[in-house]
Amino acid sequence: MMKIYLHLISFILWYYSAESFQPYFPSQIVFSPDDGTTTIAIDEINQRAYKTVAYGSTRRQTSYVEKNFSYAPVDSPQSKYYVQLVTDSPPLSCMYGTYWKYGGNNFNSFPSHWLNGTSFNIKNYLNFNYEMLHSKDPSENEDHWYSNVTCRLESEGPVPCEEIYFKKNTDIPLRFVQVIRRGSNIVQVTTNYQVISVGKPDKKYFDSIPKNWFVACQDFNLGLLYNPVFTKIILKQSSEIHISLTAPPHRINGNDTVTIQWKSTECVDCVKWTPKELTFNTNNFQEKQILTITRVEDGQQTSLAPIFHGGGFDLVPPQTNSIFIE
Repeated sequence: MMKIYLHLISFILWYYSAESFQPYFPSQIVFSPDDGTTTIAIDEINQRAYKTVAYGSTRRQTSYVEKNFSYAPVDSPQSKYYVQLVTDSPPLSCMYGTYWKYGGNNFNSFPSHWLNGTSFNIKNYLNFNYEMLHSKDPSENEDHWYSNVTCRLESEGPVPCEEIYFKKNTDIPLRFVQVIRRGSNIVQVTTNYQVISVGKPDKKYFDSIPKNWFVACQDFNLGLLYNPVFTKIILKQSSEIHISLTAPPHRINGNDTVTIQWKSTECVDCVKWTPKELTFNTNNFQEKQILTITRVEDGQQTSLAPIFHGGGFDLVPPQTNSIFIE
């Protein structure tokens, strides 16, 4: 009797755990969500992902994210943490960000639920907002899951907020249906999936990472911190700007030093500054250094744009790191 009872309990637990199982993509998959314009390769097991999007007949943007990024210099932060690299061609341009205490990213080509502030983790492609229930309606070719919460459309009654369809008895996704707000309208949108392969993605996707990305692409984490960023200086008066770096400079060919000089833009002769050059390295990048600016002529608003040398800062845009002076 006890044996029968234990078997019954085991069956009940199995039944409810099966019912609560949530549908997801395979952990390794290559697919397109838009009839081939976009191709996405996810390798959750090896913590890497790839995405390429075609724009027009010639332009293509390709993104990569990896833990311990390929071709990163040994002992660099990029060899230890997640890095996301984005390349555009043509014209060829690229930038990357490292997910660590001095980093993070303002751009992200991958699902938002992979990103958590300055940390990153490659997870399943889908992240449902609600618990998903397995439909009991029989179908020869498809498995259907729907959310336990409904949403009301303007043109019809309530529908599941989320639905997903899989090839029968597999984890191969067919389409995802979701209710979203588009402007002032509530609409139901369907995304059809074209599955290219299931299993470890072909190495061709990740072999396309530029081997020289570390020196050829802009590090989005590198920049300047100013206090203040804007300052008003009257004639014959001075203002002190406290300056530090957002992240440590790169060590390139054994040298981790960046030097910064300045040039005045709109009103070339209106201000002078000392010192003429600041120097930072991995040891002092957080230490504030003082740039003293003096107005020597009345004139229009101007700005001081940095001129970078070394430390990976050579590709940092000066215009986004300027000091503005009234």
